[in-house]
Formats: sequence, C-alpha cells, structure tokens
Amino acid sequence: MPKTQPTIRVVTATQAKNNFGAIIKSAYASDEHLIVEKSGIPVVAIIPMADYQQLVSNATAPTGVAERVAAEQKRAEAGRRLKEVMDRVHAQMPDIPPEEEEVERMIQREVDAVRRARARKKKRK
Repeated sequence: MPKTQPTIRVVTATQAKNNFGAIIKSAYASDEHLIVEKSGIPVVAIIPMADYQQLVSNATAPTGVAERVAAEQKRAEAGRRLKEVMDRVHAQMPDIPPEEEEVERMIQREVDAVRRARARKKKRK
C-alpha cells in the first residue's frame, strides 16, 4: 500500500516543550511531521521513525536499532491499516462515536494476551 503524504504542523518550541508527550504521540500514531520553531525560525522536525529511517542508512544506526525500527515500521503500518478500517466502519455507523482510547486499550489487552501465551509456550520448551 503506498504511503500517503504526512500532515505537516508547525509548533513553537514552548508548545513542543509543554506538550511533548502529545507531540511525539501525534508524530508516531498519526504519521504527522511537526516543525518546531524558536523565535519564528524552524529549528528541528519531529517525524516518525519510519520516515527518519528513509533519510539515513541502516549502517549509521547503533547496533540493534535497525531491527527495532523495522519491527516498529511493521507495527505502525498495521496501526495505519487498522485506523483506515476503523474510519470506514465509523463512516458507515456515524451515530457511534469512535472511542479511540478504548480501542487502544482493547488492542493492548489482546497484544498482551498473545505475548503471555508466547512466553508460556517458550517456557515449556
């Protein structure tokens, strides 16, 4: 599936500092690029790891980082596909509000259950 163009948003350094958690979640979960300005001058960008990885070679990444980034790229793509499905479902059922946080909790519970099952299986071997 071809990647869509990311949303680009400009924030001040103060906004970035005061809302850092939300800023990085926005970049990570929403595939958003954030340009941070200080005194009206763009000084840094906050982008998802998948986009960063396209900019730099794996050879420059510290040991083990490339593998974690690759795994995260797969997870992020699955998240994007899930969001697209959820958006289509919500479009067909607009009276039901999308409860993103509850969906995330449900997904995390299922992921945790799979991990526990794998750990038990690995322990038995």
